[in-house]
Amino acid sequence: MRLVFTFLFIIAGFLANAQQIPGKVISAITGEPLGYAKITLPQNTPILSKIDGSFQLNLNGKESLKISVSYLGFYTREFTISEENKTVLLQLYPDYEKLNTVYISSPRNPANRLVEKAIKNREINDPRKALGGFEYYSYSKFLIDNDKNPVKLATDSTNSEIATIVNVARAYLSEKVTKHNYSQKQGGKDEVIGLKTAGFKKPIYDVLSLDIYPTSFYEDEYSIFQTEYAGPLAKNAFRNYEYRILDTINTKRPSYLVYFKPKREKVVAGLEGVIYLDTLNYGIQKTEARLIGEIDLEIHEDYEFNTSEKVWLLQKRDIKIRPGSGGKDISVFGGNISLGTIQRRLSISSIFNKDPIDTNLYLDATTANYDYQLNTRPQREETSAKIVVDQKANDRDPSFWNSNRKEPYTSKDEATAIYVDSIIKTRNIERKIEVKKAMANGYYPIAFWDLQLSKIFKYNNFEGIRLGIGGKTNDHLSNKFNIGGYFVYGFGDQKIKYNINTSIYLNKLTGTNLKFGYTKDIKEVASFDYLKAPPKFYLIEPRFVNINFFYNFKQYYAGLEHRITPQLSSEIRFSQTKVFDARDYEFLYNGELYQEYTISTAGISFSWEPFSEYLKTPESSILIERRFPRITAQIDKGFADVADGDFNFLRTGLKLEYTIKRLDLSRTEFILEGNYATGTLPLTHTFYAYPNSSRQEAILKRFSVAGKTSFETMYYNEFYSDRLAMLHMRHQLRPIKFSNFFQPEIVLISRHAIGDIGHMDRHQNIDFKSLDQAYSEVGLEINKIISGFGLSTAYRYGAYHLPGFSQNLAFKFTLNIKF
Repeated sequence: MRLVFTFLFIIAGFLANAQQIPGKVISAITGEPLGYAKITLPQNTPILSKIDGSFQLNLNGKESLKISVSYLGFYTREFTISEENKTVLLQLYPDYEKLNTVYISSPRNPANRLVEKAIKNREINDPRKALGGFEYYSYSKFLIDNDKNPVKLATDSTNSEIATIVNVARAYLSEKVTKHNYSQKQGGKDEVIGLKTAGFKKPIYDVLSLDIYPTSFYEDEYSIFQTEYAGPLAKNAFRNYEYRILDTINTKRPSYLVYFKPKREKVVAGLEGVIYLDTLNYGIQKTEARLIGEIDLEIHEDYEFNTSEKVWLLQKRDIKIRPGSGGKDISVFGGNISLGTIQRRLSISSIFNKDPIDTNLYLDATTANYDYQLNTRPQREETSAKIVVDQKANDRDPSFWNSNRKEPYTSKDEATAIYVDSIIKTRNIERKIEVKKAMANGYYPIAFWDLQLSKIFKYNNFEGIRLGIGGKTNDHLSNKFNIGGYFVYGFGDQKIKYNINTSIYLNKLTGTNLKFGYTKDIKEVASFDYLKAPPKFYLIEPRFVNINFFYNFKQYYAGLEHRITPQLSSEIRFSQTKVFDARDYEFLYNGELYQEYTISTAGISFSWEPFSEYLKTPESSILIERRFPRITAQIDKGFADVADGDFNFLRTGLKLEYTIKRLDLSRTEFILEGNYATGTLPLTHTFYAYPNSSRQEAILKRFSVAGKTSFETMYYNEFYSDRLAMLHMRHQLRPIKFSNFFQPEIVLISRHAIGDIGHMDRHQNIDFKSLDQAYSEVGLEINKIISGFGLSTAYRYGAYHLPGFSQNLAFKFTLNIKF
């Protein structure tokens, strides 16, 4: 029965569009397509050809249709299109006299003057700048139908859910109703009050973040699905775009039709299209933009003039992504997207010579805005989250959707919903998304158990090969707690290490968890771990391989973690740690030598990302856009005579991370970290500057994998400090594109550290230096030479420069792999 329905639907669609005739406008001399040529129809609003010169006419039952085609610098021509035409090619001839009038006798491109005025008038035309505040609602429909012509999203996409849907499911349909409010003091907030997703038991909340950043063309950067392009009305627009006036559109409020095209496409990502600029206030009336390459991305925006506030308000935005004809990669969802195959498959539509673009559509995102309330004081929930999902959003009845759908929900949509539901189940998409999300955090889910991948295999100079198994239970066992741990064995030291822990979920929405655990393992001397450091998964840990100075410990701990706001998380932890077998090291204090001792501590840690954007769902908060700075802080207090503790001390750590991202894909990163300790501190609990070089004489014998925040020329165990400051600066140049598969990245690096240590005589049987003079190294990386592999070199200079050239030089691999 479903096959019969599908066949009837296809035939009905064909008959409904049987009189649609595709065509193209080109130059009769060069054969180049004429994008945005004006096609005038009898008694109808003119239409424009697309960037590639293509258009589509509907005869509407007529035997023929007379049209007029005009383009700046070309003679206007009239054509007659009849139902006998299967496709039409319209050729225009250049009018050199008009071209000379516009471009030779004019001292300056007149389009630039219009764009200058539009940029100057952004303050009065952009509602976010012109109005104190406003509210409105939007209805969005998001469709992916990619099964007939597979398209691959790059594996470096920042959104694993979208990558799975595009690459594996190739089918998705959701609807959303959102209440938006904006004030100049508080910025914008979105509340999702209705959400409907076909096929999934639980909503794919991450998809909601995709249209938070389709900003207007007034912004300096125009974002589409988490990818930023230079804005055609940006402050520096003339650096990135060239402009041309195509026509003047005579409507109730006439507009200039201005064409824009990227100047530096290889340097800065740009769009190509047209803007309709109001002839009175130079505000945006309408936009059309397109990117053509491996995929075809098309954007349409329609605005409506508000007479009371004299501003144009966005009414509808439609974004379509279709298979392209090949060429450059197009970036969306934070990664490149390209065709799995350029060649189109045979289909019913191709047999009947229908326009192949519509039949191969694989993404369509439409948003209609309505019920604007201008110059209001928005009433909003007190939360720092950018998007909030209402508790009832997933349970709205049909009457809610019928009253809020501002775009037709057609019989095709209903059929697609059935199809998507079937695809999601048969291809087990929910499971694939679960696996990808877990692997991004270093786990692989097996039934009720998440296997910890980093515990399976490791190697270092102390343990040799280290094999084991670890993980934690997931919500399939219980959504109120988890039980986890690991069991490993080192073949070099021939010792078993293990951990057992549990987390009790007191409040999932605020991330409030009670934690308990016991660990018997080894740890690097002088390492300092932030409890609230952002989670990182390393399949290969570069520094771990060459470390040779560990201590054994047994630790009991209990803690409470809580997310104060989506941007600010905290953890309190109490622990008792018994330290033993730290090689030959002994700690001299009050005339007594300690080979073994107990450290009892209470600590508190914070992680704060004040400008990052979060999505608040009924279950949790989800990061949707990381912005800098990111600040991590921790204080540990050691107690003597409490829980058998031997020493009193205070350790503090503060790390500041800041990244500057640019449209040309270059980036500059700064990491500033400071550590400070007072009191009685054994060497095991001091600080180091992340050294990453062994003491082998030959450079190639020191060859290893470089780290991101480690000093590549600093030898292990060379310096220890109880006061330490470090600065890491990395500047990545824009990728050098030799081909779609070979785009190496050059990174310039500068690292500096300074510190000191008191009571060096307390630390027995070990030689090391105080870092009381500035340590400096400079480095160069060439990353992604082959897949995620690259090469790195670094050179030590300054106060700790060594006498031999090779002693100051490091040469290593780099490894950049994303999961």
